[in-house]
Amino acid sequence: MEDEQDRVAALLRSMPPPDARGDFVARVNARIDATAGWLVLADFRTWTLRLAPAACVLALIAILWRTPATPAPVAAATMFSPASSTDWQKDVSGDALLDAALTPNGEQGAR
Repeated sequence: MEDEQDRVAALLRSMPPPDARGDFVARVNARIDATAGWLVLADFRTWTLRLAPAACVLALIAILWRTPATPAPVAAATMFSPASSTDWQKDVSGDALLDAALTPNGEQGAR
């Protein structure tokens, strides 16, 4: 098997390269572009280069955006029990809901 491969390789090396017309690459690329169709829209390189300026502007806005110096005070969580139907009728803060979800059953006041 190896002898055969060596003989074929030697034969191919001894042959002159085939003559190709100068516009061969252009014709191949034209045929590829003609069959691509909608896949041209999915070219990530084109989208990346076109959207880079917009991404830079959004990044600058995010960095330079001014936020209030003092955050709003957070109200203390009121006791909430998910098993009590009356608690579902009240307005309950998000902190109380999170506290109730993270506290195992039977450990209402324990930390």
